[in-house]
Amino acid sequence: MAGKYLLAAGLGGFVAVAAGAAGTHALADEHARQLVDLASRYLLLHAAALLGLAHFGRAGTGGWLVDMTFWLFAAGMLLFGGGLLVSATLGLGAFGAIVPVGGTAFMLGWLMVAGLGLRRFGQ
Repeated sequence: MAGKYLLAAGLGGFVAVAAGAAGTHALADEHARQLVDLASRYLLLHAAALLGLAHFGRAGTGGWLVDMTFWLFAAGMLLFGGGLLVSATLGLGAFGAIVPVGGTAFMLGWLMVAGLGLRRFGQ
């Protein structure tokens, strides 16, 4: 179970750092650089959060809440981070509607983390 968390964390962290570096050096448009910077920060933050989830997944604690958090964070990374990166480099067009969906996935994932805390708080 922890393997998928580590894989997603590693790939997300890699994309975050690569996008941040590429955006800083390759993009002339200031708005595009800001989008890449925002995507990079969110991707890196959630890659680190997935490392924490890997611990819970490996320990077998948290059950479905941990798994649901993983999927919500992974969806947020793909839709929010990926959407911003596509917007910065190619333009969004109709694709732009997925960015808020990704942001919503991030927020729901953090609510799942709060649910894990509530579950442990009662113990």
